[in-house]
Amino acid sequence: MTDLTELTAVQLVDGYRKGAFSPVEATRAALARAERIQPEVNAFVRLTGEEALDQAARAEERWRRGEPGGLLDGVPVTVKDILLTRGHPTLRGSRAVSPDGP
Repeated sequence: MTDLTELTAVQLVDGYRKGAFSPVEATRAALARAERIQPEVNAFVRLTGEEALDQAARAEERWRRGEPGGLLDGVPVTVKDILLTRGHPTLRGSRAVSPDGP
């Protein structure tokens, strides 16, 4: 099988449309790769795997119905920690900001 983490967003969406693979499979692959490389590259402040898989499952259902929620529905992404995200603290790469904060 193709390494889903090596595909472009266009290729992922094409695969979802054709039923070759799903957003859940792509998200699992992305999370596995992130966890595998994290000790070496320290690229992630926080991985929200459970939340990502939940969103991927909802995207997968929309694709099954032929009603994707947008052009990139189900494509795994990372969000830089400097951007505000609802439900998660924005640490801005600083240990002075509490991860328990708003």
